Amino acid sequence: MKAFSLGLTLSGVLFLNSCSDFSGLPIVTATAEDPDLSLANTGAIDQSSSISIKQISKRVVANNPQLRAARLRINEAQGQVVQSGRLSNPELELDLNKNVRSSEGGLAVTFAQRFPITNRLSVEKRISNQQLSIAKEEVKVAQKALTLQAQELAVEFLHNRQRSEYLKKQSALLDEFADFIDNAAQRGELSSLDANQAKVESATLKSKLSRITTRNEILLNKLKAYIGLHPSRPLQLTGNLPNASIPSTNLALNNRPEYRAKLLEIEQAKDNIALQKANRYEDIEGRLFTSLDREEDAPNGLENEGTIGAGVSIPLQFYNKNQGNIQTARAKVSRMSAEKTALALEIQQQVSTERAEMKSWLAQTNKLTTSLIPLADNNAELFEKAYRNGQAPFTSVLKARSQQLELQSQNIDNLESFHKARVRYFAAIGREQSAL
Repeated sequence: MKAFSLGLTLSGVLFLNSCSDFSGLPIVTATAEDPDLSLANTGAIDQSSSISIKQISKRVVANNPQLRAARLRINEAQGQVVQSGRLSNPELELDLNKNVRSSEGGLAVTFAQRFPITNRLSVEKRISNQQLSIAKEEVKVAQKALTLQAQELAVEFLHNRQRSEYLKKQSALLDEFADFIDNAAQRGELSSLDANQAKVESATLKSKLSRITTRNEILLNKLKAYIGLHPSRPLQLTGNLPNASIPSTNLALNNRPEYRAKLLEIEQAKDNIALQKANRYEDIEGRLFTSLDREEDAPNGLENEGTIGAGVSIPLQFYNKNQGNIQTARAKVSRMSAEKTALALEIQQQVSTERAEMKSWLAQTNKLTTSLIPLADNNAELFEKAYRNGQAPFTSVLKARSQQLELQSQNIDNLESFHKARVRYFAAIGREQSAL
């Protein structure tokens, strides 16, 4: 008996979709689509031009474009949670056969579904939920880094403003002193060369002031990028830095998002061992089938015969027991445990380093403000008074003022270094509130 048959299996994706010869058939096709813009809508961006130093961290969290993009990773992880832990799609198989020489033929319909015999699906769901938690912690890590950088820019800007105020004051005093020398030179009491030297010193301070002003404009432009402010918008930074004092807050490792993420990664790696063990056993397949056949039964002629039945397909675990993937998963847990220990030590060293740096800068600042700066201020005042009375050379006045300016500059530099270390210290202990 010669016959032909046609079989077609309907599953999640039709194999015909990859065959150009069947392009005229009504097959399933995937289409591109525009992204759901509502997922990226994380709130309006604050474009106000005035911001206090205490608001910087909040503006970074709410407006920074890199953070707003990073939060969309959480949506990706949520999609994986929805997708994980699902059974494979069932299959419907249709078979049609027809004898080419007679009216004999048949139709068979089979419904098949694969089922895991392990807890693989529940483990997959648990792993995807852990990945969602890790994604949230990774966003907090990025948030901490960006907030730290923005606050360091603010610290530098505010100390530059202090430098500018001091240089303006010193330049004004030199201008006043130069006018006094000019008037005295006209009376023949002092040399006009001293007046010119005073004007040169004043012009030098004004040049430094100009460079500081340019530097602050650059700092503000950089800060705009961190707080999500358009480059064309003006920015005014207000407020003052807190008093220089050592914070009493101490380290708790669980406050660091990097550490929490590493703990979650370890738990995920342990569950991956369970998943790889579950993958040693492939899914079984259950089938329900029915068929209708038309056959010739001599001498009665053609008759219809129907059957119904069930079947099961059990994979035999002979060759592939997934040993390699299980070994890899175990090694990953060991590696991540070692990384957790290293990360804890690194965090503790960061905290210790920043705290020691704060103490060092604060000690130097106290020494300057309690003894050296008052001494230099008094010395400069005495030399200027002596010069006015003709009792000291002008070079002594300039040297005293240079020492005064140098010590004040050192003090401002020390305070800037202290506050930057303070910002880094709060980041190191995992404090989410503003350090300023």
